[in-house]
Amino acid sequence: MPLSSEYTWSETTETVTISVPLKGVSHKTVDILTLNNILKVNYKPYLLDLNLFQDIVEDKSKAILKDGVLSIRLMKKKSQLWGQLCFIGSKSEIAARREKSMTLRDERTERQKEMAAARKVDEERMMLREHMALEEKDRQRMDDIKEKERKHAEDEMFDTFSILRQVKKDLVEDNVYSPPPIRESVQLSFRHTPRLFKTPLRQSTRKREEEFIIKNRSKLRDNALLVDTDVSNVDPTWLTSKGDEFYQRGDIGSAINAYSEALNADSTMVETLIARAACYLDIRDAERCHTDCMAALKLSDSIETRFETDEARLLFQKKLLMTLGMAYCMKTEHDKALELFRSVLQLDKSDHDAPRNIRYLETLMQVADLKAKADKNFSMGSLEEAKENYSKAEKLDPGHIQVLMNRSA
Repeated sequence: MPLSSEYTWSETTETVTISVPLKGVSHKTVDILTLNNILKVNYKPYLLDLNLFQDIVEDKSKAILKDGVLSIRLMKKKSQLWGQLCFIGSKSEIAARREKSMTLRDERTERQKEMAAARKVDEERMMLREHMALEEKDRQRMDDIKEKERKHAEDEMFDTFSILRQVKKDLVEDNVYSPPPIRESVQLSFRHTPRLFKTPLRQSTRKREEEFIIKNRSKLRDNALLVDTDVSNVDPTWLTSKGDEFYQRGDIGSAINAYSEALNADSTMVETLIARAACYLDIRDAERCHTDCMAALKLSDSIETRFETDEARLLFQKKLLMTLGMAYCMKTEHDKALELFRSVLQLDKSDHDAPRNIRYLETLMQVADLKAKADKNFSMGSLEEAKENYSKAEKLDPGHIQVLMNRSA
């Protein structure tokens, strides 16, 4: 709790002066608050809180620190002697006076804020007007320069015309001038290059048009305007690269169309067959994926001669066997898929994908066996045994939907 501060005071008809000894306290820690009838001086651990006898003018109050004594000079609102410094009254009256002083201070602060905001708006308007005036001055200056140059050019042109007219007049008078003969008329005919699209050819849309033709080439094959003037339109290698580009962008349908066109041009491209099989695998079309993989296997003789290095040939064989194995997985022919994954591991013992696929497939086969046993137990009425087998299957594959649904039933 703060200690009460000592003070002395004196007055004239215009002012009242209060002296407060700071008792060794730094002036940097002194906090002074003046309201219309309140004076508060806070310098820890001391506090001076005075409820003045009459009102004062806050804005004209001054504080002076000299020789460790703080002198506060307050300007009276009315010129008269008070006879006493503090107001004497009941607690409710003192509290009411304090509350009124705080309210007046808040209103004055709010008015000051509004005045500051209004002053800021006026300054911004003034700056905008000055800026507009400068722009108008520059615009007028440029208009004057343009008008001057225009007039100068017109004068030169009229002077030149005058000279030419005079020269022509002199030549006619001397019978020297004769007009040139009239040129003969010629008719020219133009034939525009036929286009598949009805819009004009633009460089910005050329790439999109080429992609549209690649995507829908099989449907546009009989179109008379689809003339292959560029070798890239029928080159199977280029079509395969476009299919790879579509596949990387996630456009599986367009990639399949591009790979199919490449295979129509050259059906022996086993790399394109496997790429299209991967697309079918992404859209879970197991039959077509299996068909492309088997077609690639039939071309095994050509595989040996297509690759320049053993490493490239090994990588392709692994990709072919792995894709075919995934197709068998989707067809639920797990034994064939497991045999293919093991073949991949025999080709390359350092392969990381084959062991993971083998473990997953073995787990899937165990889950299928447990589910089959549980289904049989359920159909025979052995609910506890069925529940036990379903629980074992769930532990092996927690995300197996059919196991979870059957166990809940």
